[in-house]
Amino acid sequence: MELSKVVASLAIILGATLAAGYARGDGGSGVKQTGQERLVAREAIQRAALVEHHRRKEDVMRLCNRSLNSAAEVEACRVAYRRL
Repeated sequence: MELSKVVASLAIILGATLAAGYARGDGGSGVKQTGQERLVAREAIQRAALVEHHRRKEDVMRLCNRSLNSAAEVEACRVAYRRL
């Protein structure tokens, strides 16, 4: 009698674990991205990164391509260059 209770308990635990795993995960029934959609998303990320890089480069040019008279200006130039 005890063995049947243990087996039944394990079956219930296994069933609950599988149900929770499928509910939380993709489970193979989700909509997958096509190759074209992944390519478009990757290109959008690359364009955003390039825009950010150009913005940081302009910051360095603006802060560092002049005579730096104070320690604060030198430090601002260093910070901008490190972020580049």
